[in-house]
Amino acid sequence: MKIFKVNFSQERIFGLDLLRFLAIIMVILSHGRHLLNSLKIPTEFMSIGGFWGVELFFVLSGFLIGGILIKIYDNGESFNKTVLINFWKRRWFRTLPNYYLILLLNIIIAISLKSFDFSDWRNYAFIIFFQNFVTQHPHFFEEAWSLAVEEWFYLSFPIILYCLTRFIKGIKNKKNLLLVSILSIFIVCLLLRIYSALELNPNWDSGIRKITPLRLDSILTGVFFAWLKFYYRTKFNKYRLPMLFFSFFLIIFSCYIYFNDVMNNGLNYSSIFSKTFYFSITSIGFGLLLPFSSYNKAKRPTTLINKSITLISLISYSMYLIHFSFILKGMNLFTNHNTNLFTGIIYFIFYLSSTILLSILLFKYFENPMTYLRDHTSNEKNLFLKIKDFYKMAVIELKKNIN
Repeated sequence: MKIFKVNFSQERIFGLDLLRFLAIIMVILSHGRHLLNSLKIPTEFMSIGGFWGVELFFVLSGFLIGGILIKIYDNGESFNKTVLINFWKRRWFRTLPNYYLILLLNIIIAISLKSFDFSDWRNYAFIIFFQNFVTQHPHFFEEAWSLAVEEWFYLSFPIILYCLTRFIKGIKNKKNLLLVSILSIFIVCLLLRIYSALELNPNWDSGIRKITPLRLDSILTGVFFAWLKFYYRTKFNKYRLPMLFFSFFLIIFSCYIYFNDVMNNGLNYSSIFSKTFYFSITSIGFGLLLPFSSYNKAKRPTTLINKSITLISLISYSMYLIHFSFILKGMNLFTNHNTNLFTGIIYFIFYLSSTILLSILLFKYFENPMTYLRDHTSNEKNLFLKIKDFYKMAVIELKKNIN
């Protein structure tokens, strides 16, 4: 059964897999840093990994999905409703099944623990990714805030392209029109952050970083680099090393601001700069890594390290969904935080290994099958038949693995 095997395809770009690997590892280590408190070493510096990891995910999403949209928009075929709906079907088939499965499990667990707040409307807004659109994200399924940002990008940006095609007749220069669209949305998001920071003085994290309309520009940064690659591929590749150097400069600057302002002054009292331009600078810094990382398609990974990086990249979405709400919160219910050195190390190893193991299972038996069904069905009738046949095979394989 080929659909159950991890696909180390030669078509994968190892440099982008490496960035995705680094993004999820930074998030995982950041959220699990308290498990290392028994080592008697500072761990708070690892908190930047949560910020950087999600920013890198945003930029990568914009680069990959934006590249698909730009190619469709520019290739001459009509960017009509059929194209639009087909894009959404393919994208949502990739992201929504996993999301709704984990959301349902989170709800069941929260209700069983009597911690689900039925009076908070935001807990119902998770269904349409509206829980952090105009208000702070609730303390439930907390990692979903970034998924809301991405899903609203997947919905809004194609609609903008569709409106441009429909209402601006006789478009002669799609390249410039795309650039204006990308930069306009980028500037609008930045202006919204400036207004929020000046008028509302919100918390850097819950009031700015995790509010959907204020963060779409991070994904648009990736779209901009996809635009550069599509229309200026030669220069995109030629200047990859200077851009790599400049990216290091911006990332170092981002690190300096994070620790000397955001962490030193506190989330509520960080500067206006940290609540506004800082996010743009960080995302641009990660965007400048893309030319170097996407330059060559690597050969099929043969070393254990390369295979591990590719595997973690493949299961990164599943890892992101389950590591916090399931693994960490579950461990917090049953573990003692006042641990000795040996126990702390065991807890941390268990956290990492269980996250990876459960993510492999989720990817293998749910996420990957959903992608397979998306690519091998043409109508709803075939879809249900494929689902039925697939899970018959899944049961057979699980029995073989158990035996």
